[in-house]
Amino acid sequence: MTRRIAGYHHVNQNVGREHVDAVRHFYQEVLGLEEISARQQDPTGQRLMWFALGNGQLHLNMGGKIDPPSSRHFAILVHDFDDMILNLTLQGVRLEECEPGQYWGFRPNGLKYAFCYDPVGNRIELMENPD
Repeated sequence: MTRRIAGYHHVNQNVGREHVDAVRHFYQEVLGLEEISARQQDPTGQRLMWFALGNGQLHLNMGGKIDPPSSRHFAILVHDFDDMILNLTLQGVRLEECEPGQYWGFRPNGLKYAFCYDPVGNRIELMENPD
């Protein structure tokens, strides 16, 4: 079979227009992502906010409404996983309990994972980077 898929490019999430400042702060300052230009698709800068995410991108659509709560999420690889969880906790970021009182768990391969939420409730999986 010929491989037709070359790789991952981006994920798109919706954020309400009234939450743009909080969301931008979360992705830039809390998660440390670099904002990149979305001008090719949004010359006015009023509709889209894009961030570099490893070899891919995170696209945020600043429309009128946010996505309803669901198990939908994107996953990111994290260096220094324990420090990231501590930092998120100290900044008051909502973390999902994997077990009562514990905000991270282990994958079958022994690596840690956790789920957090951005300011509008988009679910993000944090995965310990194996490197």
